[in-house]
Amino acid sequence: MSVFEGRAWISKQGLVDVSIEVDNGYISSVKKTNLEPKKEKARGLILPGALDMHVHFRDPGYSHKEDWQTGSESAACGGVTAVVDMPNTNPFTSNLSLFKEKEQIAKEKSVVDFGIGVNVEEHLTEQDWFSTIPSAFWKLYPYGISSEDYFRLAKEVLDKTNKPLVIHCEHPDYMHNNPLEKLSDHTNNRLVAEEKCLSAMPSSEYLHVAHLSTSNGLNNLPALSSTEVCPHHLLLNLDNCSSLDCKVDPPLRNVSDNNNLYDAYRQGKIPILASDHAPHTIEEKRSDTPPSGMPGVETMVPLMLQEVVEKRLDLSRLVNSMSEAPAERLGLNRGRIEKGQPADFMFVDLVDSEKIDVDSLHSRSNWSPFEGWEAIFPYKVFRRGELISENSEVVSKGGGLNLFD
Repeated sequence: MSVFEGRAWISKQGLVDVSIEVDNGYISSVKKTNLEPKKEKARGLILPGALDMHVHFRDPGYSHKEDWQTGSESAACGGVTAVVDMPNTNPFTSNLSLFKEKEQIAKEKSVVDFGIGVNVEEHLTEQDWFSTIPSAFWKLYPYGISSEDYFRLAKEVLDKTNKPLVIHCEHPDYMHNNPLEKLSDHTNNRLVAEEKCLSAMPSSEYLHVAHLSTSNGLNNLPALSSTEVCPHHLLLNLDNCSSLDCKVDPPLRNVSDNNNLYDAYRQGKIPILASDHAPHTIEEKRSDTPPSGMPGVETMVPLMLQEVVEKRLDLSRLVNSMSEAPAERLGLNRGRIEKGQPADFMFVDLVDSEKIDVDSLHSRSNWSPFEGWEAIFPYKVFRRGELISENSEVVSKGGGLNLFD
């Protein structure tokens, strides 16, 4: 048995001085006091580990950008103890054998626990494994597809699924490819794609909208759907991140979109925080045809902890959005410090603010749009009771499990 003592975030209670007992990777008790002499006393706060339900670890197929080892090490050092990987690897994760291949890679390399998304393709719902594959969710992209097929496939899956359909909601008819000279050209190419897509999407409790990016998108969310927002759509815009390095899908917008999304996030109208960690090498980003995406799994929680310190965000909202709400959306019993939960938590000291230094990050992409921003990194992170990172250095190898097995 291990015992951790400190001021911890306890769901529905807030910050409470407790002793947390851990047996075999799970919390066996949470008590106000404990006489056990062999205990670890946390400096600062003990918070639940984050669950990032939107990452691209690029493995298999694009390991020069990232793989399950470097991506999961980035997660661990940022306080993220579980992730869900998107299916747009090479090949796309679109059938049972490819799913098992990626799952095996993750089991061998990942420091954090994980789930895997499966791509929506023709005849998905007719497959004999559709109801049994241990995936986190289905993912539908608007690329290389007609709008008719895009919305038809969404309806087919929503009519038959018992797990979330995560949509990249940009309408194929409103995604243009006019040449880019500056970042705002990319925004203009997709100016109304999100709102047009969301206004045409059916209502369903199984629908989950990834990376919401616009005020008009927020106003057109289908009834019953859930959604997520990323730090870059809360904090970055065409004024403070105008380089083509910041090309991302959906695009960055303006300050008013930041503010409206942030207000909705604070109020819980956008329940989930996710990173959309999408690394590319800096050479690729600086090429004549820069790909869309930016790294973020290691900086997501530290940036938002800084927002808490600067009183722009309540700690209760951050904990709910990074831990409790994504777990609930995916039907997982995790995300809280309470008996029976996995012993996933982080130690953070809210006075330990530091500037983000790209040379200290762990992603293979080796760049960040947030370089130089103030952030608060956890100084210890535990996955199922095992220390996996300390002072932003990885201290464990492998050990990640599929959350949906």
